[in-house]
Amino acid sequence: MTRSEARSVAGLVLVLGLPLATWGCGSDAPGGGADIGADTTAALQPLGAPCGDDGDCISGECLESEYGVPFCTRPCTATEESCPEGPDAPAGSTLCVDFGSLPTPGVPAFKGELTRFCVPTCKDLGDCAALGAAWEECGPASYLGELLYPQLGQGKRVCQAPSFQGKDPVDPALCDWDKTVAPGLGSEAVLCERYCEYLAICKEIPADTPGACCAWGCFNRMVVAGEVVDAWHDEVKCYVQTHAAFPRQGTANGCSEPPRSCGGPPDDPTPPGAGGGL
Repeated sequence: MTRSEARSVAGLVLVLGLPLATWGCGSDAPGGGADIGADTTAALQPLGAPCGDDGDCISGECLESEYGVPFCTRPCTATEESCPEGPDAPAGSTLCVDFGSLPTPGVPAFKGELTRFCVPTCKDLGDCAALGAAWEECGPASYLGELLYPQLGQGKRVCQAPSFQGKDPVDPALCDWDKTVAPGLGSEAVLCERYCEYLAICKEIPADTPGACCAWGCFNRMVVAGEVVDAWHDEVKCYVQTHAAFPRQGTANGCSEPPRSCGGPPDDPTPPGAGGGL
């Protein structure tokens, strides 16, 4: 069953009489129609946390979009204002953003299951990291480097992941990231695949980490807004080349030498929850 089919079923269940929550973000009920009573939220995720499907979230809405790794959110209507508090988020901890009405003409349309939704606000990146490791920055809401609401200034900052913007949303269960590789960036994609092969061979990542999910995270860090991030590119290349230059076994081998040559243990770029690992 697809996610949209699941939502249709959920909507039918609600019509048949299951209880609805009484709050929403500018709407009568949160997306997805989950029963979010206080006694059912213990194992569910709050707004801003990574998720694999709608059933993971208190709100019943797991947003798959180019905003970042799929995360729990809700639809909203009052753009630039805080979303109402609810069991998934305290008062004043979220902002309603609208990617359906972009301020800069000619900018590619935002891709996602929602274009207006609630995102967590923050004082610094630590606030975002507490929700999920895939958030990359805490700053004014932006899209492809352009501020959405310059009138809000630096006072209203939100958790976001700019490296996902401008790329087709990827299903975190499948990690079908090949479609996000733009022409001319094939060598960067291959480099990430080789890097994740090295991580797996040398047991630098858990044995059950899907290679495609690791490569997806690597590529998102390597290509941001269509531009190659040289620092990450060079770091990945160092591990790949050093691994290839040494034999599999022996005192100095393809697993022992990369950390020595490249400045320490390699990073695991796999997005949280990718491959069903929530």
